[in-house]
Amino acid sequence: MKRSLSFVLVSLLLFLTACGSQANTSEGTLFEHDIAEFINQNYTFQDVVSSQENSSDISEIYIAEDKSIDEVVNELQEHEEPEKLSERSDNKQALIYDNLFVIVTEDEDNPENSTVEIAEQQFVRDNYNPSFFNGLFALWLLDEVLDVDDWGKKRQRKCKNSGDCYGGYQSSGGLYKKSSDSKSIRSSSVRGGGPGAGK
Repeated sequence: MKRSLSFVLVSLLLFLTACGSQANTSEGTLFEHDIAEFINQNYTFQDVVSSQENSSDISEIYIAEDKSIDEVVNELQEHEEPEKLSERSDNKQALIYDNLFVIVTEDEDNPENSTVEIAEQQFVRDNYNPSFFNGLFALWLLDEVLDVDDWGKKRQRKCKNSGDCYGGYQSSGGLYKKSSDSKSIRSSSVRGGGPGAGK
């Protein structure tokens, strides 16, 4: 009796441990926002890009398989209405939520797919080339959203001097490097336990 009770307890303990470890391997988005959870649940995780100002400030990249930009944008809007929605220009469109940018572009590797990038305002403020938003948003609107007077002009000067501002995942990706060294700031496409943690 004592032996069978021990067996049941050990079996139960092993079962709970297995459940716990399984739950821990199912990582989600690092952004605490409903739209980010929706993207994480519905699209395929691809990569993480780290800010050159602060490596803990990241952008997450997903692939929406067999979905056009219009289809993805419609799905995002249906799930949660953005605060701002850009025009569509040069095969890209952007949605702004509370402290979060969601940028949808055509996947250059497969035009049947769309690339979905999630970044907080700080990442956009510190890394993006303002020219990326040409045709999407007026610079005065970005100044307002990013809470920086003349962000576009100031950032453009910095981009011109450094020559390495982020131009979106399709244009930059692994080519986006720090000014001071040759180390790529793009992470591995396999999520482990840090900023790359997830699917």
